[in-house]
Amino acid sequence: MSAPSISFVVVTYNSAGAIEPCLRSVMEWTSRSYEIVVVDNSPDSATMDAVRQFAAAQPELALRAIRPAENIGFSRACNLGARQAAGEYLFFLNPDTQLMNDAAQSLARCLEQRPRALAAGPAIFDAEGRVTRTCRNLPNLLNIALDATGLDRWWGAYRLTRFSHAQPRAVDQIIGAAMVMRRGDYERFGGMDERFFVYFEEVDLCKRFREAGGEIWFWPEARVRHISGRSCEAGPVRARMIYTLRESRRKYFAKHFGAARARVLEGMNRLEGLQKTPVLLALWLLRGEPSYREKAAGFWAVVIGVKPRL
Repeated sequence: MSAPSISFVVVTYNSAGAIEPCLRSVMEWTSRSYEIVVVDNSPDSATMDAVRQFAAAQPELALRAIRPAENIGFSRACNLGARQAAGEYLFFLNPDTQLMNDAAQSLARCLEQRPRALAAGPAIFDAEGRVTRTCRNLPNLLNIALDATGLDRWWGAYRLTRFSHAQPRAVDQIIGAAMVMRRGDYERFGGMDERFFVYFEEVDLCKRFREAGGEIWFWPEARVRHISGRSCEAGPVRARMIYTLRESRRKYFAKHFGAARARVLEGMNRLEGLQKTPVLLALWLLRGEPSYREKAAGFWAVVIGVKPRL
């Protein structure tokens, strides 16, 4: 049997309710030969059971399911899935996404037409069908400061808020929820840096691609729906994820800009936490929504430098 053209790599975590629509959308839309590799980091078997039930009902589907003995993190799971993949192209896809068209074909064609392109990403839409601004410039201290204070919503230096997301263009970075690259390029660059447990692993990879002279393409002909927040950012895990995102960002700055700027960033993170914690606690007291309490706990953890317990 010949190797597939596309290998979808899907890393799951408590995704039992989302994984079936994701897998079904791949089957519905993908015209090239493909396989699916699922790596499940969940603490229980519910997600893996859902994957296996779906695969049993689709005997023609080339699907490989892997469950490590523990939660190995997103970066390691992506690398594990990629090592098991045989396709010419790797399509990293979050479990809370659904293809809206033949996105794999469009993104592979983008890379085929542009030899310098090392990664390509689709237009991302939310549950209501609105386009999500997923392209960003690579972070630096100024961009992070603008983002933390909310000024970047007006300025657009980091989140590219004035970029319409309607036309294809080369960008600094694309979102890791849906991105395609040649398997050979992924292997040549060493894959995801496993020092990033979750968050900023795709930013780091895009930066390495760009520093090597490669291009990152936003390709809106490809369309993907992303129902974000269904897994690792829901419920009591949210506080830990707020902390982990900022810790991953600090690691990114230490790697690419050195210890001094990483310390400056850590101070900015703590200042952000001091500003947001009382506001979120006040909102929790006024509205009684547990999400505000969880967010406050996450930002307070950033202030004191202690990862929240689950």
